[in-house]
Amino acid sequence: MTESRIAPGTLRMFQEYHWLMLRVFYDASQQTFGDAGVEAVRRGAHAAGYYRGARMRDRATSFVHPRNALSLVEQWDTGEWELAFADSEIRVEGTTSDLILELDHAPGHAYFIDLGLSPAMLDIYWPALLAGIAQGYGSNCQASVVDDVPGKWRVRIVLDDGAARPAQLVLGAVMGDELSLLEMSRRTSGLIAALQMYVSRELVRDFDAEGEQVIREASYEFGALRGSVIREKHLREGVPITLANFASKSGLQERDPSEAVFVFSDRQHVSEGAYYLDCTFCPLQEVWAHEGAEGLRLGYLFDASNHRGLFQSYHPETVVRWDSVKTRGDSVCRFRFTVPSLLTSDDPSPEEFDAIR
Repeated sequence: MTESRIAPGTLRMFQEYHWLMLRVFYDASQQTFGDAGVEAVRRGAHAAGYYRGARMRDRATSFVHPRNALSLVEQWDTGEWELAFADSEIRVEGTTSDLILELDHAPGHAYFIDLGLSPAMLDIYWPALLAGIAQGYGSNCQASVVDDVPGKWRVRIVLDDGAARPAQLVLGAVMGDELSLLEMSRRTSGLIAALQMYVSRELVRDFDAEGEQVIREASYEFGALRGSVIREKHLREGVPITLANFASKSGLQERDPSEAVFVFSDRQHVSEGAYYLDCTFCPLQEVWAHEGAEGLRLGYLFDASNHRGLFQSYHPETVVRWDSVKTRGDSVCRFRFTVPSLLTSDDPSPEEFDAIR
């Protein structure tokens, strides 16, 4: 029996990155532009929801199963409901056509509370996202946050298939099936790009060059908040700060258990001073590509700054370079990152590495 390539924490990690993405873009937009920046985030969340709703509508399962409120939840494209079910935190009431999901708190609440941060931005995000999903899924669909029960977070989804029955929500199968878990982890990871792309689009439309600067700042922070955690851990443990240790199971692989979510060629060179990998499949790229040249350009603004933040917060001397990258229209991301002071004669240059076939 082959060893599983999808780590148990992968889905939870990539779901957490949705809250991290919301956090960095909300903070940067609000701090720079005030209420107008918050409004740009709200519109971006709605547009991301519309993209997600339309994509769920177009999935093959939507044409095989009944199109109603219950099936929309069961075919959800990110991991919130599956994770809430795994944690015994989700309750359902109503019918297949008029469904209520009840949790003690909004998904994402624990992420902010555990960090000692206010979860108030979720009050902007969730109503906008749900309204966008409903609009994208179909003209007869409605989805909203309802505060009709004090102390509970409740979502109402209305989508009538003309044969309403008592709702019996089926969740939990994903966590027990490796293929289903991998597929949902890929979708959850990829849709991080939707929030980034559509919020970025609103920032550029409203604020042009200043908006682009905020995108870079937020994207750098998205990477730096992750890389700095690994650096601090290695410093505490006395682990040398090298690219090999950053890429190891005690480093990036522990924080990003994603070997099957992002696919890399087996042709690699990782040493103390070099990190040469070819990424052949990236679930974020297909989301950015949905908006054509504009989407890829917005994705590249994220790509460059995020990787600088991720690697340079771990080792400040890291030179971030690609020989090719999907967000510039290439088929493969060829990472050619180096720390010049740690390179040895055993390390090929990027050109020498590319010449070896």
